[in-house]
Amino acid sequence: MTLPIQRRYTLALPTGLNVFVNMTDDETGQAQFLILSKNALLDIVNDPDPAGVLRYEFVLLKNGNQTPIRAFSTSISAQSAGRTSIGVVSMSAGQYIWSAAQRFGAFAATSVVVKYAAPLN
Repeated sequence: MTLPIQRRYTLALPTGLNVFVNMTDDETGQAQFLILSKNALLDIVNDPDPAGVLRYEFVLLKNGNQTPIRAFSTSISAQSAGRTSIGVVSMSAGQYIWSAAQRFGAFAATSVVVKYAAPLN
């Protein structure tokens, strides 16, 4: 049995409001990651929550195409009783990238922690 792992992804600095930019894995410094066998996305949370009125949207890309997996900074706060968990999302083999867009507020970096069911390749 494999143990779940967590990875932290950072949007260093948005290039404009509503413009999606690839996030980088804080551990590897790379945007893309490869999954060779079945895995699952278990959860995603802000780390830390964006300050004040800052708002972000996060999407998961697979093989260069946007998937329906989407999260909003206002709904993934570990501090919120109204937090919306992503839940268990199956991930098949492929190349993945987390991408983010700032939706509101002065430009600022942000990070999220993503929990996977098994280690990434």
